[in-house]
Amino acid sequence: MIREVLRDLIDKLSEDELREIYNLIKLARENAGLAYEYLARLSRRRLGRHTPMRGSMPPLVKRYVNAEVVSLPPPRFARRLSVEDAIISRRSRRSFRDEPLTLEEISTLLYLTAGISRWIYGAYGLARFPLRTYPSAGALQPVELYLSAHSVAGLRPGLYHYNPVDHVLEKLREGDFSRRLIDIALGQEHVGEAPATVIMTVYWARTRWKYGDRAYRYAMLDAGFAGENLYLACEALGLGTCAVGAFYDDELCELLEIDCVDEIPVLMFPVGRPSNAEET
Repeated sequence: MIREVLRDLIDKLSEDELREIYNLIKLARENAGLAYEYLARLSRRRLGRHTPMRGSMPPLVKRYVNAEVVSLPPPRFARRLSVEDAIISRRSRRSFRDEPLTLEEISTLLYLTAGISRWIYGAYGLARFPLRTYPSAGALQPVELYLSAHSVAGLRPGLYHYNPVDHVLEKLREGDFSRRLIDIALGQEHVGEAPATVIMTVYWARTRWKYGDRAYRYAMLDAGFAGENLYLACEALGLGTCAVGAFYDDELCELLEIDCVDEIPVLMFPVGRPSNAEET
């Protein structure tokens, strides 16, 4: 059956189209990243593939409507640190003191990373449209933040989702998941030794709705912008972090109970008070 379908398809393709498929298969066997790059290239003859905008726009904010909600205190910007000083002093820090974080620190960190900085009217036909603290392709804001709280004063250990509209944490489930995160992160101890780990995903279906094949690239760029926000926010708060990209994707998706298709994990950020001058 499959062979018949393929033969029928091949018979309908031009020589140039067959050559393109052959080159793509060959490239995919050698380097999957380059194969995606090849497919996502923007060219005049492919332009229609990249701008579908079919159906209604996916929700701009993910909500767990039945979850228990933990209110966050207002963000507090007490430490005065210039942008240039934060950029210059920023380092990846992997060693943390055995001290809990405060809920105010978590609130400020999440807000500065991917919170809503203002609302505008009329974008995409919506009465109220949120703008976030990180730049985003088409302002479609695919970044989602989850918190694995291990030692945060006033917050029970567990997994939480950050809801930026109400600036609250939505509790997914209680428990200490620090050892599980270490195992998922290929044994990197600092992922679980920190008092909290922020897990960043991209719900790239939002970006795909407008940008089609190009969406994956844009969503990854958005995650990079938000990740730098988190780094600089840590620096301003006197905290340390280190972006971790090495983890077992399927196992992290299982932990977060996301599908690994429309929503994809991209980075983990252990956060704590630096214990020494280890920097990279």
